[in-house]
Amino acid sequence: MSRLLLGHVTGDGIAAMLEQRRSEPPTQRWQALATLVEARRPELERLSAEVVRAGSNHALPATDPVAGAAEIASFFDRAVANSPEASVALYSLGDPAILAAATAEILDWLDACGLLHGDADVLDLGCGIGRLATALAPRAGSVLGMDVSEGMLAEARKRCAPWPHVQLAHTTGQDLDGLAARSLDLVLAVDSFPYIVRLGPAVVARHVAGAARALRPGGALVVLNLSYGREAAADVAEARGWAAAHDLVLDVAGERPFALWDGLAFVLRRGG
Repeated sequence: MSRLLLGHVTGDGIAAMLEQRRSEPPTQRWQALATLVEARRPELERLSAEVVRAGSNHALPATDPVAGAAEIASFFDRAVANSPEASVALYSLGDPAILAAATAEILDWLDACGLLHGDADVLDLGCGIGRLATALAPRAGSVLGMDVSEGMLAEARKRCAPWPHVQLAHTTGQDLDGLAARSLDLVLAVDSFPYIVRLGPAVVARHVAGAARALRPGGALVVLNLSYGREAAADVAEARGWAAAHDLVLDVAGERPFALWDGLAFVLRRGG
């Protein structure tokens, strides 16, 4: 449904497409989706209108990286004012419960990969409203959230206020040069790298180099969705290039480990 919304399909259009795919008798999965569409119909219409109003193509490369970052920031400033939950994960349809379940799924996967421990220093790159920062806070030594959108950061500050070891900072979206060498155990980019990719190869290279420099031995760069609109094989090839260029080990290369969303996972570890 989130992909249909990004393609400017209305809530009524989604309901009609779903009805066309109804079997007799309806399957359990179909019935569950139909119930969700009906319950969230007003939200679907509102989100569809917001996507159309924004007029932003999330897969289209920016002609200028600075102007492109400003456009992305403006888009998310508007999106967070419309629906904080949908602004960071359109597939949540603005429902806090869906977003919380998807966030928990990501944390469980990170834990299963051995990427979380109580004293870890974590960068949440493209932190949005702070949904991951707040989830990570009880399980990390420190969390630094960075975002290009001041509107997103304002919402994140409210949500992260109970956690003094969570810091939030604005970024221009051009690089990670401000990070100290060997200062982080985990650099986590959830649905943020596609926007970096939009800004061009030079911006991507600076971000990957900055993350690699900041990782301690044994640390990892985790990217959940590397791009939008490209074949998975192209993303895997690019991640392999990062690993070779920065002496990282590509442990996870384009897997889809989640049930609630279609995030493509990459884990690049620093040796030691």
